[in-house]
Amino acid sequence: MKMKLTLSILGVCLLGQGCGPIALATRSLVIEPIHYCLTTHNILEMHRNYKLAEESWETITNAAPGHVYSSDYADGFKEGFADYLYAGGTGEPPPLPPRHYWRSKYETPQGHQAIEDWFDGYRHGVAMAQQSGYRQWVTIPSSVPPRSASGQIPSSVASESIGVQPSEPVLPPPRKIVPPQTPNKDHPGGERPAATSEPSVPGKDSPGNSRADPRARVVLPPD
Repeated sequence: MKMKLTLSILGVCLLGQGCGPIALATRSLVIEPIHYCLTTHNILEMHRNYKLAEESWETITNAAPGHVYSSDYADGFKEGFADYLYAGGTGEPPPLPPRHYWRSKYETPQGHQAIEDWFDGYRHGVAMAQQSGYRQWVTIPSSVPPRSASGQIPSSVASESIGVQPSEPVLPPPRKIVPPQTPNKDHPGGERPAATSEPSVPGKDSPGNSRADPRARVVLPPD
């Protein structure tokens, strides 16, 4: 009886507006994992990718039966093919090879050559995965427009979103404001007198100035 009452109260709380956190936790922990289980999906997706990598490798070996590839090259090819379909990337192998290449038996010239074969096979597998076109079908489409290389939304999309043509500026250019000049009340006509290049010095040309004019002639009295 108590269990039924508890379940009834829990159901009412899940359906009520006052139990928002409980409803959100139920959706995140129960409903969404049922719709999309990440662990199960990853296992199925990687299995499919490796199967496609095996088919692509068989196509390459059948096209050139006289060419001999090392087992390390084949492993790198399949790893690069499957990894690109799952995660994308630039096409370059990881900085370090897989863990089993870290053993002491690979610390020889032959071991380093095996690692280089794995890197070369990885690049070859990525190139074949890019040519296959499978990557575009494993990514989920989005309604958000793709951004350009500079990280900005294309101008055509931005102009349509704000209703402005691309050729028209969004804001008018700023105008230069010139402050009005105040007329001089002491000058006739209200104009300012022209400024002189040399300011007047008080007492320079006055009779009491002690400095003598160097251009004046000295007249001597007659003998």
